[in-house]
Amino acid sequence: MIEQTEKPVYASIPGIMAAFSISEATVHRLLNAGAFGSSKIGRARRIKIAEVEAYFESRRDKADATGTRIARRNVK
Repeated sequence: MIEQTEKPVYASIPGIMAAFSISEATVHRLLNAGAFGSSKIGRARRIKIAEVEAYFESRRDKADATGTRIARRNVK
């Protein structure tokens, strides 16, 4: 039997949309651009949450010339 963890490893497209507050079109655009991958089993498509988190982490705003952070939205 597979042990349940606090956080699921994979999510559906609607799950990614809700977790990261992005539209379905954005999810598909990022998938098509190769920002992160997905697996399809039958009609169900699943995306590894860690890959999406890594993508957004790589896109973090950098410090500006004064050393302060540019406004960045915190995602839970």
